[in-house]
Amino acid sequence: MKNIFKLFYKISLLVLFSFLFGTRAYAVVIIDPCAVSGLQSILCRIGQLMNYVLPIIILLGVIYFVWGVVQYVIADTEEAKVKGRDSIIYGIIGLTVIVAMWGLVRIVQNTFGLNDDNQNKAPSSTDIKNLLPS
Repeated sequence: MKNIFKLFYKISLLVLFSFLFGTRAYAVVIIDPCAVSGLQSILCRIGQLMNYVLPIIILLGVIYFVWGVVQYVIADTEEAKVKGRDSIIYGIIGLTVIVAMWGLVRIVQNTFGLNDDNQNKAPSSTDIKNLLPS
């Protein structure tokens, strides 16, 4: 039983660190996609923050769901099975709400032209040449 918990713990840490430290390597050209002023800048910054926070929240929801499955599988009594089943249901509901809200934010960003698609793309050679003085 302890081996199962150790394995679950190690897998959870591996997934957590891959989300936190799995960064992309791009050229060292820093272009601020939120270099606009007013409300657009605030909404853009909130969108950037959500892009960092939401994967962590989704990871926590998945861990809660898996923990409910583990509780359900190893439960001896009917009361413990009900508690595990409730954790599974709440985990699924939570993940559905999180992903739906994320989709709603993306729809609003695309509708009002606030999406920062250039943020996740590596600059091409012509982009870099245009940045250099001629």
